[in-house]
Amino acid sequence: MINPGDIVYRLRKGGFIHDRPVVVKDNVGLVIKERRKIKPTEVPQYYVQFNKETPKWYYQHDLHKIGGERNEDAILHNQHSRA
Repeated sequence: MINPGDIVYRLRKGGFIHDRPVVVKDNVGLVIKERRKIKPTEVPQYYVQFNKETPKWYYQHDLHKIGGERNEDAILHNQHSRA
C-alpha cells in the first residue's frame, strides 16, 4: 500500500525487451497526495513528483514503493527457478 509521504520508483511496462514490469531506479519520486476512490472498483491514484519535474497523477500499478526490494527480487527469482 502506497501512502502520501512515501518514496516510489516508476515502473516501465511492455516493449520488446521486458515481458513484465521493470522498476526504473533512475528517478525517485515523492508521493504528495492520494486521490480518494469514489467507487470500490477504481484503481488508486497518487500525485507524485519525480526529481524536480512538475508533479503528475499516476496509477498505483505504475509505481513501486521503495523498501523491501531485496525480498521481492529473491521471491521472484525463487519462483522462476522452480518453474
